[in-house]
Amino acid sequence: MHPNRRRGEIVATLDGRPYLLCLTLGALAELESAFAADDLGALVARFSTGKLSASDLVRIIGAGLRGAGNDMPMRR
Repeated sequence: MHPNRRRGEIVATLDGRPYLLCLTLGALAELESAFAADDLGALVARFSTGKLSASDLVRIIGAGLRGAGNDMPMRR
């Protein structure tokens, strides 16, 4: 698996398997909605606090997985 860094892709090992993640515009929009952020600045401000819960991390990783085309259900 070779990530395209120009697209912002990364490889993450989850449960011993490599997965491609990509933070697309769709993934960013998904995160804005999930975190009730009005815009990207508000999303950055939230993440900059360093206070992310396990649930927050699941949402971020899920958005990246879906952004890279992985078939992952959305959490509500």
